[in-house]
Amino acid sequence: MFLEPKSINGFLAIIDNGNFEKAAKKLNITTSALSIRMSSLEKTMGEKLLVRTRPFSLTQAGEIFYEYALEYKKMESSLKEKLTGIAE
Repeated sequence: MFLEPKSINGFLAIIDNGNFEKAAKKLNITTSALSIRMSSLEKTMGEKLLVRTRPFSLTQAGEIFYEYALEYKKMESSLKEKLTGIAE
């Protein structure tokens, strides 16, 4: 299983912004592209993560994925910080 960072970022953007439209605008992509990313992410995970109603809600799998997505972002930031300046 390979998780694309842009899918994780899209998932987090939806949660942070409260809906697909605002999240897509923040990511500078179309709502349709974001929806496709989320469908692909759900297919990769083998579980529905979001209930696509207004407002959206997280499934139980989505709540678990959210915790791990936040950890991923922390690790990504930490790695970038540690690597900064090494190549110089």
